[in-house]
Amino acid sequence: MISFAKILVGVDLSHADRLISHDLSVRCEQAVQKGIALAQGGNGKLTFTAVIDISEQALHLIETDDSGKKSKVQLEAEEVLGTLVERAKAEGVDADAKVLFGPSAESMIKFVEAGKFTLVVVGRKSKSSLTDLLFGRTAIKLLRKCPVPVYVAKPDPARTIESTLVADDFTEVGEQILDAGVQLARMFQTRLHVVHVVESGEDYKLAGSGIPMGDIEKLRDSELERAKTILQERLSRTDYRTLELGTVVHVEQGSAEKVICDKLRENEVDLLVMGTAGRTGLSAMIMGNTAERILAEMDCSLLAIKPKSK
Repeated sequence: MISFAKILVGVDLSHADRLISHDLSVRCEQAVQKGIALAQGGNGKLTFTAVIDISEQALHLIETDDSGKKSKVQLEAEEVLGTLVERAKAEGVDADAKVLFGPSAESMIKFVEAGKFTLVVVGRKSKSSLTDLLFGRTAIKLLRKCPVPVYVAKPDPARTIESTLVADDFTEVGEQILDAGVQLARMFQTRLHVVHVVESGEDYKLAGSGIPMGDIEKLRDSELERAKTILQERLSRTDYRTLELGTVVHVEQGSAEKVICDKLRENEVDLLVMGTAGRTGLSAMIMGNTAERILAEMDCSLLAIKPKSK
């Protein structure tokens, strides 16, 4: 079960050539709204943070004046974040704020680790054909390297969350994902879709081995039935039966990337819950798994959960 006890909401206050803008972008507004909703549903505390991404030289010049007082930039950022804190408190959520300086993603990750946050919420850009443009470089780095679950909110103020989809690959993190999907479906009162994909690669190998097609089809059907049984067993260890709008199970054969993307479109999914590889170092430059390939295709919010550290 993921925890909503301590949520960090990243707010980008920059606009055009201004380091601090008092008007939030649509994507930041959605991150704020979602952070408040998640804290309300999970009885959690919020911290709003704005990272001012400037060089060390510039930081030294603006961080303090000769009297040791805070810089004008920091004071302006704190003023904007203060309005968000008051807004959250007005909705019954305990909240505070913190201004950080340095590279956005790296600064947030250090703050997450030091503050023992349990969830990070950020906004995403409008739909684009390129993953980095769609999610933004900060969001992508957080998805790859942040040690806690990351919620990337879609910038669509006119549409509420009405359907949630969980992609379970039968790994250990899949258990966490299923439970999180049930939590969120209950919190937002949505229908839950659960997908498992039986990869079809073995069929092609068997088809060229001389085995009769009828036997291959029987094997395929057997694999699908076995997967349905396993998925139902995994679901039974959650509280999915308590969901008012019900749960729909999808077990299909094919490419995980294609099947998941098809289900997102067919069911007009608003929130996808899935796992990521959680890679670090050079391998984190390209996630190299189904998760990142799907990011470029999806048009919904995302909750990404990494495997627990061994």
